[in-house]
Amino acid sequence: MIALLLAEYICLFFIYGILGWVYESLFCILKTKKWEKRGFLFGPCCPIYGFGAVAISLIAALLPASPQEPLWAGLLRIFLISVFGSMILEYATSVALEKAFHAVWWDYSDMPFNLNGRISLFSTLGFGAAGILVVYVITPPFEQMMSFIPPLVLELMTLVFVGVSSADLTLTVSALTDFERRIAMAEGGFNDRMEVLVDDLYRTMDRFQQAAVCRIKSFRYPKISRKSLAQFRTMIVRRFSRH
Repeated sequence: MIALLLAEYICLFFIYGILGWVYESLFCILKTKKWEKRGFLFGPCCPIYGFGAVAISLIAALLPASPQEPLWAGLLRIFLISVFGSMILEYATSVALEKAFHAVWWDYSDMPFNLNGRISLFSTLGFGAAGILVVYVITPPFEQMMSFIPPLVLELMTLVFVGVSSADLTLTVSALTDFERRIAMAEGGFNDRMEVLVDDLYRTMDRFQQAAVCRIKSFRYPKISRKSLAQFRTMIVRRFSRH
């Protein structure tokens, strides 16, 4: 029973991850009018949506509404849990990804009421509304559909999802770490080449400076004989005597 329940939630995780990827892609296409790859993984899945949706579904299942509770109270509870939960999840995920891979996957700096560009008021309110949709609109039919799937098939689906996602995660992390290594190597090679170039430039300048000093030291005015001076004096006197 526990294994079957775990398989259901794992399937829900990947379903919501794929739906989140579709939402992100459509949103970016409508906003920028061009295709932009979304998500951390290579494949069409945003794990943060899967984590958030499964978390709010589990919380709603563990804290069911009482029969006497009005509908608006249950909606408000799910909304507030989704708002604060999404703030923590999104901020922590942003920090973790940036620390691990030195890259930024989303930035709310251009939106008002943002916190370090990692979360914003309007996106958080949107996730609160999404939590209500997940608990009251999307999850119930999905759970009903999975109840008709034989347990063995559901477990096989779970294994396929986990296997494909693990391979995708491995390729993504390998590519990101290799990219960082290549950038570091390129930067190191560039710095080495620039250091050699500057050293050569200074050595060339030193050679030119030494050559210029030698030329200055070797420079001498030509010697003027007494006879030449007497002729020059006579020429000056004659010119001025004409006037």
